[in-house]
Amino acid sequence: MKKKKPVNIIKENKNLDKGVRDNLPGTFIKLEDGTVHYQIGGPNEGEPIVLLHGFSCPMFIWDPTYKFLVEQGYRVLRYDLFGRGFSDRPKVKYTEELFDRQLHQLIEKLYFNKHRKKITVIGLSMGGIITVNYADNHPEFVKRLVLVDPAGFPTGKKLIPRIMKIPFINKLIFRYAGSKLLASKITNDLLHPERYPKFEISYKEQMEYRGFLRAILSTMLKLDMESAQATYERIGKSSIPVLLIWGELDETIPYHVHQQICDAIPQIEFHSIQKAKHLPHFEQSDEVNEILLKFLQKN
Repeated sequence: MKKKKPVNIIKENKNLDKGVRDNLPGTFIKLEDGTVHYQIGGPNEGEPIVLLHGFSCPMFIWDPTYKFLVEQGYRVLRYDLFGRGFSDRPKVKYTEELFDRQLHQLIEKLYFNKHRKKITVIGLSMGGIITVNYADNHPEFVKRLVLVDPAGFPTGKKLIPRIMKIPFINKLIFRYAGSKLLASKITNDLLHPERYPKFEISYKEQMEYRGFLRAILSTMLKLDMESAQATYERIGKSSIPVLLIWGELDETIPYHVHQQICDAIPQIEFHSIQKAKHLPHFEQSDEVNEILLKFLQKN
């Protein structure tokens, strides 16, 4: 039996300031709650699409989707949620309201819909909650939704151990073991992590910047991953086309949860992806990109 290599604790010993950002890839913009790291590609006149990543893995998780959509002539925006990647880690509560405000201000400040075209919003995992919440709050801006293994419904799993809800204790645990815990589990979302040797390296880079663990813990405590049913049902009563994609071997948000989302959104188009866990768009990018393009072209 192959032994799992030990995971070292990653110390937060860097600040995300201008001097650091001048040497980082991507572009930055100041919003109400802090500075955001983002990337825009594709022709200015292209149809706008926004990609939202999940709970802790920053925007590199969209690499195959971003590249494909840009090549197809779409105008694509991807960015790091607050607390992740190279975006700021503001000392605030990490709630749905924070992430909704971040997305809306980003679109407005970048004039991302300056041609007054409605936007397709694509959300992965926790990004699925942000996506449906945004469409619910700003339906006038949204043309379509795409959800990839989204959160928002009960999973039958204990997502947050009881001890992590105890004040002070949870902060101590995260301070001394949080980075090790997160780093040890991140590749569990992949069926074949050995095929992506740079994945873990890219993920860990964000962990060196102060405030990452604080933001992750706040999100765990302030953003309920299992109580968005009412929001999904309101989307189901709208005329917004919705595409749902799910990896059949997902263990993070189990595959059976897809049925609850399909029940909540009658107009949904559903596709299951074999040989994929929580990141089907990443591991089976050719198959998912084909499904995505057909959906975009017909709706």
